[in-house]
Amino acid sequence: MLDESKAQALVEFNKQTVFFPSYQFAYSQLSKAVGATEIRKTASCAFIIGPSGSGKSRLCELFTDTFNPPYIECDKDGIFKIITALYCIVPAPVTIKGICTTLLKALGVYPPHGDVHALNELLLDRLKKCRVRVIILDEIQRLLKPEAEKSRGVTLDWLVTLLSKSEIPIMLAGTEECELLLKEQKKQSFSPFIRRYCYVAYLEHFKFSELETSEYYMTLKVLDQQLFKLMKFEGDVHLHDLMIMAPLYVASVGSLEYLRQIVHEAVICALTRNATTLTRQDFFEACQCLNLPKQLSETTNPFTLTLSECLALITGYTHEQANLRTNSAR
Repeated sequence: MLDESKAQALVEFNKQTVFFPSYQFAYSQLSKAVGATEIRKTASCAFIIGPSGSGKSRLCELFTDTFNPPYIECDKDGIFKIITALYCIVPAPVTIKGICTTLLKALGVYPPHGDVHALNELLLDRLKKCRVRVIILDEIQRLLKPEAEKSRGVTLDWLVTLLSKSEIPIMLAGTEECELLLKEQKKQSFSPFIRRYCYVAYLEHFKFSELETSEYYMTLKVLDQQLFKLMKFEGDVHLHDLMIMAPLYVASVGSLEYLRQIVHEAVICALTRNATTLTRQDFFEACQCLNLPKQLSETTNPFTLTLSECLALITGYTHEQANLRTNSAR
């Protein structure tokens, strides 16, 4: 068990976010969409696309948190909970009724069973009364699943109608498959969906690089600085040392989510033994207890490999990904 001060420091560390360049750009696209909507009085929206583990959900939650927290307000029509920003995960299977119900529940309304039209009217009314300024729908790739094929077009048309009637920007976030959704809509001349979703940002897993200007190196260095400050660590082992960052990449394959999980577990290992330094053994133990399905070394713990073995695996993976991109572009 960690003592209270160490546990709190770990909580604070896990709250830290590194705004590397592409992450900052994605965040700015969300901000631009809200700003454009308020100036033009027409809902202008952002679409954040990236693989699982690239930080989309965290980004959306951070953006939501920049708005005023919910509060209660009373007026002549009753008591209302003012919620300026809504973050919701798209329900599966994706239906208009399901999305309406999810949004209404987030607004504190548990509607009785009714038809889609009634739910839609109730949603528009509640969005206005709660003074919602932005809606974020995460996991929108569920709209591309085979079971949603028949309802996809109708759902997108409904979404555009909701944007027009509410004048509230509805941001979307989803995995790489969502690029197909954008391409599909671009084929339609003057698609109202494409006109609304004019701010697009792509997030990716980190590419390995030991250059100080790379996003991978920058992220590890900033996390390392925050870690040493909050934990009061000492010593010469740092996240951005090549002997740490290479096996970290082999274990995480550049996924921000896996990267943070490994670092979190390694820190717990160090704190559990009351150490003030991190060691490779801490990272070894972290990888031993975590399920890392994309790990490049398959059944071998990355922190038992030599630097040259790690770099060889990374080079092979990089070439493989480059060939896949080349073949898919043909």
